[in-house]
Amino acid sequence: MLLDRYVSKKFLLNLLFSLAAFASIFITVDLLEALSEFIDRKVPALVVMSYYFYYFPYIIILSMPVAMLLAAMFSVGQLGKYNELTAMLAAGRSLHRILLPLFIIGFLLSGAMLLFAEKVMPVANQRKAEIKQHYIDRMPRNLTARLSNLYFQESAGSAAADTSNFVRRIFIGYYDDAGKMAQRVSVQQYHGLFINERLDAAQMRWQESANRWEMLQGYRRRFEGGNETLARFDTLALPELSFTPQVLMKVQKEPAEMSYRELQQFIREVARNGGNPERWLADLYLKISFPLANFIIVLFGAPLAAGRVRSGGAVGVATSLVICFLYFGTVKTSQSMGQNGTLHPLFAAWLGNIIFLAAGLVILVRVRK
Repeated sequence: MLLDRYVSKKFLLNLLFSLAAFASIFITVDLLEALSEFIDRKVPALVVMSYYFYYFPYIIILSMPVAMLLAAMFSVGQLGKYNELTAMLAAGRSLHRILLPLFIIGFLLSGAMLLFAEKVMPVANQRKAEIKQHYIDRMPRNLTARLSNLYFQESAGSAAADTSNFVRRIFIGYYDDAGKMAQRVSVQQYHGLFINERLDAAQMRWQESANRWEMLQGYRRRFEGGNETLARFDTLALPELSFTPQVLMKVQKEPAEMSYRELQQFIREVARNGGNPERWLADLYLKISFPLANFIIVLFGAPLAAGRVRSGGAVGVATSLVICFLYFGTVKTSQSMGQNGTLHPLFAAWLGNIIFLAAGLVILVRVRK
């Protein structure tokens, strides 16, 4: 128990130092790059501090795997350098038992980062984006989102009011969220390969009290038995349309600004409306796989450091940076391949973890007991 506390303390001290160092470097580099923009736009110092305060959670999530690996390499390397590791082995403890506190800490911190990434980071990223829009991009705070050239597809069973065999296609030329108003709207309903109804209107608005869309100043065309009927309308309620203004606006958020549940709900809406959700599925699965990298990276790094007990500090830093470069390179490459459909999104999100977990287990088995 005493040895466990000793190893844990050494690891946590190295972790705090590594995390502080990487976070400081990250903020300093970013600040130097953005300093000219802050000065040109006369951004107040307090606002700059708020910007980096909200940026900090993202930096923590991004830097934690690097800091975990460096802490594992240094703490185990120090035990070997001063023959403490040899003394523990001579006392009858196996290497696996010596490294167990590091694995437990890595597992617990992975769970903590998972919760942190779900509850804290999306809100912080959204606040950071708002500060950037207002003070750097000079967009007014009350500027509402405006979308153009939108397309939705609803299939049979997507709306509670209509479960017949149909495919409904909705085209929106322009949408302004300020008044929940869409312009140049076309709704086409198909049975099989044939269109049986088409609605075209200059405007479509959202009625909050009735929780439905209404088309204004348009035409309704029906196609039945080879005949076409045309009718003009001033107002036409469309309770069968299942998408809401909230669904339209969610597309404006980046995946990093959404929690797992928000992104999952958005993906469901995309799929239900006939879109291809693969672009966002890889980001969804990464919200779980990336925080768990903190445990996997320790499982990989600690046995590796134990096999190089005489390596110096510079070698440990260089090895850690190379490993992290390979890990992040694998994650970003597989993420891109998952987004464009080359790899299954779930496999793409977990590929980096799978590779390093397998490599870590091999090293752990082969390293001296």
